[in-house]
Amino acid sequence: MVGDHTRLEFHNIETGIMTEKRYISVVPSSFIGHLQSLMFNGLLYIDLCKNGDIDYCELKARFGLRNIIADPVTFKTKSSYLSLATLQAYTSMHLFFQFKTTSPDGFILFNSGDGNDFIAVELVKGYIHYVFDLGNGPNVIKGNSDRPLNDNQWHNVVITRDNSNTHSLKVDTKVVTQVINGAKNLDLKGDLYMAGLAQGMYSNLPKLVASRDGFQGCLASVDLNGRLPDLINDALHRSGQIERGCEGPSTTCQEDSCANQGVCMQQWEGFTCDCSMTSYSGNQCNDRKYNNLSYWNFLFICVQLSVVALFPIFSQ
Repeated sequence: MVGDHTRLEFHNIETGIMTEKRYISVVPSSFIGHLQSLMFNGLLYIDLCKNGDIDYCELKARFGLRNIIADPVTFKTKSSYLSLATLQAYTSMHLFFQFKTTSPDGFILFNSGDGNDFIAVELVKGYIHYVFDLGNGPNVIKGNSDRPLNDNQWHNVVITRDNSNTHSLKVDTKVVTQVINGAKNLDLKGDLYMAGLAQGMYSNLPKLVASRDGFQGCLASVDLNGRLPDLINDALHRSGQIERGCEGPSTTCQEDSCANQGVCMQQWEGFTCDCSMTSYSGNQCNDRKYNNLSYWNFLFICVQLSVVALFPIFSQ
């Protein structure tokens, strides 16, 4: 607008949430995250509010940096999953979620589409895989984390696709970017599956999708292109054991969890001991293994000793 008497007046500033709904048809989801140095017309309003240097300020946030885990949900078994409304990501996409697990493999997200279009996110041998097809054939982008992520710690995943068909996968601080030529639109249909599929659906997955089991662990802070679903209340279908909150394993691997150099394998519901490289078996590698070979070796030694005993040696 141009004019001698034109001016723009601001009556209030809202940060993180929109309460004034008169001027917008669709109210966006509230912001979850951290804000710092918010400056408007040269004034740092967050600092003014914190220090009480402003006439009116309503504050419902907390100061300080912390890891925000919003609305966590636990999928207690690999057969547990739920479905949501179709992911709307036709021209561009921004996905965010957090996860915590002890399992190296698991299906996290899947939505099929028109023709061969689909999107899938999975954990394979402890690393995030982003698999997709926009009509030019399937592609996979693999996370380049420094170590496997099934460490019972929270990890952040951001997946984006812009109008130039640049795809990026960010896992914690590590980013992988790939530009895809050809079709740019992702035409999805049907339910968006979270943490797994019905058992009969795994055999029909695209070939680049590796998972054949669901995700066992916790998902939180799910953002689906600006939509922040309540995974339980917004679910169109739920199957298996799904609970609010995130309670990790009640028993964890300790130095003495497995005896006789057995290897402790952390599981979501506890731990197991791998005794394959020892001569022991049992739940904690406490039971000595006897096999036929060791029995015959023992018998052969006994026979040899008895034969020697029957023929005393005489000196000349």
